[in-house]
Amino acid sequence: MRFVRYQTQLGVAYGIVEGDLIRQITTTPFEAYEITDHQYPLSQVKLLAPCAPTKILATGLNYKSHLGDLESPKHPEIFYKVPSSVIGSGDVIVLPKDARRVEEEAELVVVIGRRCRKVSKGDALGYVLGYTCGNDVSAREWQRDDMQWWRAKSSDTFSPVGPYIATGVNGSNLDIWAKINGTVVQHCNTSELLFDIPTIVSFVSQVVTLEPGDLVFTGTSGRPAELKDGDVVEIEAEGIGTLGNAVKSER
Repeated sequence: MRFVRYQTQLGVAYGIVEGDLIRQITTTPFEAYEITDHQYPLSQVKLLAPCAPTKILATGLNYKSHLGDLESPKHPEIFYKVPSSVIGSGDVIVLPKDARRVEEEAELVVVIGRRCRKVSKGDALGYVLGYTCGNDVSAREWQRDDMQWWRAKSSDTFSPVGPYIATGVNGSNLDIWAKINGTVVQHCNTSELLFDIPTIVSFVSQVVTLEPGDLVFTGTSGRPAELKDGDVVEIEAEGIGTLGNAVKSER
């Protein structure tokens, strides 16, 4: 099943995607809901980020191919991205004037389905609603030179996610691609994660309570590519969909 969050003239709603149609539901996917008789063609609504997280946790250095000369971490290395950096598929990534080199990072993103506090690794997947595509946009010079990553990782528009939340997929074995202007610049499989999804969710939940709709980015692979004014970047995850965003320099 694929859930979508969208906007029409009547407001913002959640629905279930079936082919080229959205079937609206009565509330959010994080509560008991019913399917209504309201239907919309996908082409006639504005897709939004698939949920509105209270917090975003992101995992660094979680693919061996991304480590370079660094040693593998002993536990998941987690950092925050702020909710105000979230945009949806079709929105524009804005490159800040002084950021210089900015790169995409293709990632599988975990969507928490219910309140998650001090869960075991064995129980962790029971708190996951599904998965979406994510782009952990990163300003490399700020990431390298600042003492904190607040602007390198959380500038406005630096957390594109979407287009859907997919349930019933195996997050431990999904191919992930990044394309810039149609050319593949990253490709990996989540089986290559150094710390798998249950480990990450359990680790975070020991000290931070995760709420329904919160997002956990799982890490990126290889060598991400630079984003430039006029680019179109796409993040595709097997069985989920394609997150697409144009890139513009701040004027």
